[in-house]
Amino acid sequence: MKSTFLPVLVFTLVHSAICGANDNPKPEKATVAVLRAFETHDIVLIGEIHSNKQEYDWYRSLVTTPEFADRVDDIVLEMGNSLYQESVDRYVRGEAVPLEDVQKAWRNTVGLSGPQSPLVAELYRVVRETNMERRGKHQMRVLCGDPSIDWDNVKDMKGVIPYSGRRDDSYARVVKDEVLAKHHRALLIMGAMHFLRNSPHPSAGVESTLRKAGAKTYLIVFGTNTPGDCCEMDHRFDSWPTPSVVAARGWVGELPAQSLIEGGYPYSKPKLKDGADALLYLGPRDSLTSVSMTRAQLEGTAYGKEIERRLKIEMILQEDEVPLFAEKEEEPQFPRP
Repeated sequence: MKSTFLPVLVFTLVHSAICGANDNPKPEKATVAVLRAFETHDIVLIGEIHSNKQEYDWYRSLVTTPEFADRVDDIVLEMGNSLYQESVDRYVRGEAVPLEDVQKAWRNTVGLSGPQSPLVAELYRVVRETNMERRGKHQMRVLCGDPSIDWDNVKDMKGVIPYSGRRDDSYARVVKDEVLAKHHRALLIMGAMHFLRNSPHPSAGVESTLRKAGAKTYLIVFGTNTPGDCCEMDHRFDSWPTPSVVAARGWVGELPAQSLIEGGYPYSKPKLKDGADALLYLGPRDSLTSVSMTRAQLEGTAYGKEIERRLKIEMILQEDEVPLFAEKEEEPQFPRP
């Protein structure tokens, strides 16, 4: 009688090896992963955590990489008021545009109640400088994805609501009109919860809208080593290089996406594999840094007074209150309770 033991053993070993590989997805350098994604997708989305120093350090490195600047036509930013698109176009082309004019694009958005992080202005500046160094070569364009609110004419909450209620629609429309219609390749940067698939969050859905419009999308969301409780750390991340991107499969794909994104909360759905294509890992939770404008930089300035006015219009501050601006420029991204 012919034995079946050896074929079964071989099959078991091969199957185990495949499953083991799937359970241990390999992170790769973040820039390499993004460039590879653009080989097969016209849209790569980064679901970010706002104001993060490590993330914006990587953005600057990515934008100045020649292969990225050669390949990508547009960078679509949530932190950009489309009312000022013409000034932004001139600025990133390297023209002489007064800073006080162009900075309205990132300071005057409807999606931000407080002062803008200095990191955003730095990203605009890096695109400008990279384009200037590439005179005669392919140029990148920064597209402003936020609605065209004119804060100078807003006096009460009635003037805000028509814009605040259509932020995702505005962002998706910019991508459809300025990227997809022109057959461009674009990097999209927006808060992770706006992009996350199968999310209970009411603002999620930009990525699905673009896929329905015919875009070939690859979605990467920020995440750190917090699979559940805010003080619980997953040490399987410890050996990963930073910044890195890892496919949302194996044990990584089984983790709750919102817990990873938000630094540890007891969410269960969606799993990362159901919410995104990949994870952007920037380091352990307690190593991450947020960068803000400080009280010393804002108090007594026109911008600081304008922020206070907007906070009162949006009823975040009462009339007799003053804003609690940051005391330090750099603070932990996720303060421990």
